Amino acid sequence: MAMMLDAFLNNFSTLLTEMVKEEVGMLCGVPGEIEKLGRTVGDIQCLLSDAERKKTESQSVERWLLELKDAMYDADDIIDLCQIKAEERSERHDGSSSKFGCGLSMLSCLRNPVFAHKVGTQIKELNSRLNEIYKRSSTLGLTESRAMVGQSNVTRQHSDFSSKTDPSIVLADIVGDKIEEDTTMLVDLLTTEEEGLTESVSAIAIVGMAGIGKTTLAKKIFNDPEIQREFSLKLWVCVSKDLKGLELLKCAIREAGGDHGAAEDKAELVPLLAKLIQGKKFFLVLDDVWPESEKVWNELLRDAMIGGACGSRLLVTTRNDRVACFFQPTMTHHVQKLSDEDAWSLLAKQVALNKSDSESLKDIGLEVVEKCDGLPLAIKTIGGVLRGRGKNIDEWQIISKSNLWSLDDLSSDFPHAFYLSYEDLPSHLKQCFIFCSLYPGDFVFEKLNLVYLWLAEGFLCDKGDLSFYETGIEYHKELVWRNLLEVDKNYYGQPLCKMHDLLRSFARDKGNGDSLIMRERESVRRRESFLKLRRLSIENSAVDLDLDFINEGKSLRTLLLVDRIDPLSPNSLLSFSHLRILDFFNSNISRLSGSVGGLVQLRYLNASGTNLKTLPNSIGNLRKLVYLNFDECKKLSHVPSSIVNLVELRFLSFYGTNIKVFPAGLKKLKKLIHLYNFQPGHNRSQDYNCSSLEDLGTLSLLSMLTLGNLENVTDINVAKEANLKEKAHLKELWFCYKPNRGYQVSKSIEEKKVVEDVLNELSPPPSLEILQIVCYFGDRLPNWLHAGANPLLLKFLRYLKIEQCECFSQLPPLGLLPNLDTLSIIGAESVVRIGREFLFDDSLSHSPILPFSQLTDLGFRDMPSWVEWLWDERQPAMPKLKELYIYECPKLSSLPQGLLCHATSLEVLQIKAVEQLKSVEDLRSVKELYVEESSNLERISNLPNLSFIQIVNCPNIKILQNLKPRYRMFLIDYEMETLPEYLRKAEVEKLTVWCTEELLVMIASLEIGTSEWQKFEYIPRVKFYGGDDESLYATYQRTPFRFITNVDSSALSLEEDGPTDTYRPWADYLTRKNRIRLIRQ
Repeated sequence: MAMMLDAFLNNFSTLLTEMVKEEVGMLCGVPGEIEKLGRTVGDIQCLLSDAERKKTESQSVERWLLELKDAMYDADDIIDLCQIKAEERSERHDGSSSKFGCGLSMLSCLRNPVFAHKVGTQIKELNSRLNEIYKRSSTLGLTESRAMVGQSNVTRQHSDFSSKTDPSIVLADIVGDKIEEDTTMLVDLLTTEEEGLTESVSAIAIVGMAGIGKTTLAKKIFNDPEIQREFSLKLWVCVSKDLKGLELLKCAIREAGGDHGAAEDKAELVPLLAKLIQGKKFFLVLDDVWPESEKVWNELLRDAMIGGACGSRLLVTTRNDRVACFFQPTMTHHVQKLSDEDAWSLLAKQVALNKSDSESLKDIGLEVVEKCDGLPLAIKTIGGVLRGRGKNIDEWQIISKSNLWSLDDLSSDFPHAFYLSYEDLPSHLKQCFIFCSLYPGDFVFEKLNLVYLWLAEGFLCDKGDLSFYETGIEYHKELVWRNLLEVDKNYYGQPLCKMHDLLRSFARDKGNGDSLIMRERESVRRRESFLKLRRLSIENSAVDLDLDFINEGKSLRTLLLVDRIDPLSPNSLLSFSHLRILDFFNSNISRLSGSVGGLVQLRYLNASGTNLKTLPNSIGNLRKLVYLNFDECKKLSHVPSSIVNLVELRFLSFYGTNIKVFPAGLKKLKKLIHLYNFQPGHNRSQDYNCSSLEDLGTLSLLSMLTLGNLENVTDINVAKEANLKEKAHLKELWFCYKPNRGYQVSKSIEEKKVVEDVLNELSPPPSLEILQIVCYFGDRLPNWLHAGANPLLLKFLRYLKIEQCECFSQLPPLGLLPNLDTLSIIGAESVVRIGREFLFDDSLSHSPILPFSQLTDLGFRDMPSWVEWLWDERQPAMPKLKELYIYECPKLSSLPQGLLCHATSLEVLQIKAVEQLKSVEDLRSVKELYVEESSNLERISNLPNLSFIQIVNCPNIKILQNLKPRYRMFLIDYEMETLPEYLRKAEVEKLTVWCTEELLVMIASLEIGTSEWQKFEYIPRVKFYGGDDESLYATYQRTPFRFITNVDSSALSLEEDGPTDTYRPWADYLTRKNRIRLIRQ
């Protein structure tokens, strides 16, 4: 059930206890009714476990639970409206309110006899209703019960949620040699030119049953370095059963880097996608294709893709062999179930067993995986259960012997492991898990948004502090820990997650009683039980949404209209009087009706990505609102003054809007936790009738804050009053100034001094974990970044990005930040030298801290004046550094000796446009090396662990030696006339070359044994691509000998000046690969 009754009843019982203390029953004229209600609720609670077990066997029990749930929803509405009335009355009388449990005191409003009588009548009716429900339980044979089937009374073990980067929740999904072999085989097929192929796009299909690992294999292929470098354009489109026609076309456009804007029909969308694809060698994955989706390829995508370059590939995953045949694949690969040993290995990884535990639990573990029938998703799901049971063999026995494995009346659409995992969930997690299924397939959740959605639905108790947020984050972590949500590991802090399509279907099945997900061509009129509907999700604009019929129910709590084309009529919201959640994300609405102010129970309003231009003043009536999001509403330029009346707000964002100032009164929003894109007015609020930095002084609960246009603030006293250093909960902070290149250096000395003084006063608290400073134009970075002066000031800082700050000339001793793991310096145009001062503070006689002891990612970019990086080989530092990138630093001539000696964990080195650099050598741990546009680079040597090297437009490399044998190489140079001499001695396993059409013609035309052939003929496998669009190719294999080319001398166009307007598929690869992506935490 979407509303887990035992969790709800626990909260409701607490509220009833408070009502008894407040003598609410007496005031309402129904003495004793509250106490009676409490007893009935308690009695019903004892029956819930038995009812949950028996509902699959008895429709009568199922109906009993539905009636109980319906009654509790109505009870919740009664109490909530009562609290709202209390708040309104309290504010009218004295402008304040007192606490009442999780809400406000009812005493004030109950002194109104008319309202008190109305509430009393509703309480009496509710009591009678619940009493009747309880009496019927005996006829259904329901008995008191404490434990669910398959559960024990042992306290569950939980992961260590205090870990700063949550490494324990990122578990391996891949085991055994088979998937590695399959990946290698399919990657080779996809990247090998096929002789005699006439189609520009060829397909490979992956077929297998649900949960068997098709998507895992496809992802492994998609992310393989060979695929990433082979294809200039990579697109991943999750088709799913629910994604229809035009929506899929839009998704493909977004994946190709385009913007479909307001285009809504085939005639507009197909040409747009075709233009993005034209001439590019693309790799398109269509994941989870159903029979219903076949025509989408034939009628929409095929026409758009036909203009791709020769060698483009399509990878299809499907559960159906007939669907695979529809795409006429050159190969169909069937994914097999895991062997017993691989299944056990996957389970052991999920539970994180050491060698000793693995040996003692293997026998019982093999019993469990046998019941999972070799399905990886089922094994991962049951692994989440066993992880909570620890390493106790008795607990594992309970899971293995659970009767849920053998029940015949469970749906065959889902593995039995899903049911066991679901029943093992505590009730508060069941409701959170099911709620996630309301969103469309492949929907990407922000962890932060999920927490606020759960709060709005009442799954989290709001005590007016940060406790709900901390609890919600733990709920999210545990769902990830149990493998019910999948995090995206490509983003810093893992703030994004998805739900597997099969798990989503399972969760929707569990929540079907009170939730409705409408898809294309479905009509609301066909739903007979609509009066009991509480949550409605409209997944496609083609749904026949009959609002008049919807309004008869008047029971909706959640309305999701994600990506909807046609907006609601202006007055349609009036009838949704009990609405808690309204999500318009990315929908085509340009106006928010004033009627939204009548939704007094609304907690969550998301209009991000819409075309809103203005907001109604009535928005200030939404006193219960905790979440308000207008991200990327680019036409929105004004905020009504009434917004400062939303005193319950915890989340407020105007990121990506055209709003320049915030109305005066921000200081009233004392419960704000997340505030994005606040642009303070000029100094004092009263002087400009807008909010200023001083208004932040009262916002003591802030956890995340982004400040824009800080150049407006010139009064350091105003900065002091922001009181950032006392905000004990602040974890993420952005300081942003006017983004205008050249604007900074034009500032006077006085202006720079002012901006320095203001930022010095905005010293953050020790709790800070993430910091970004953007377009700051002071000559010196703030004093509080000089960790030597106060090593405890930023002791928890993990992520630091200093971007487009053109004026400062020296970096502070950032090496003394004890927990810094990611550092990016971008656009520091005045920095000439980086030396000892970067590692530690010379003014300190002794520092016990190893400089950059936790740093794993380091990047420098766009630093045109940087000449020298000094780091003495006698100074240890950066022992954990894994990735280093240096881009567009043309004057840097060498890497420091200290890096070569002490960065012993460095695995990835990327160098681009470092034109004075002459050598890269003696980096013994480096596995991947990327060098590009470094014209003076002559030597690459002594890299004994290298597995891959990419060389782009580095024409003066003479020496390539002492590298690990059998590495792979990409060589890209559209100006070289012959292959480089260093290839003769390079111990390359596989070489891919992008070159001019002329060079490719010469290679294809020469006889074996000639000079150019001698440079590569000893290499096992070689590929050449030539021409502006990569349309020409040649592939060479040493053993057995094979040489294939489509070079036809009669069709060649040889120009004396060579090709022009050359398309470079690799050009943005370095930036794309090493971009440190950050999404709000």
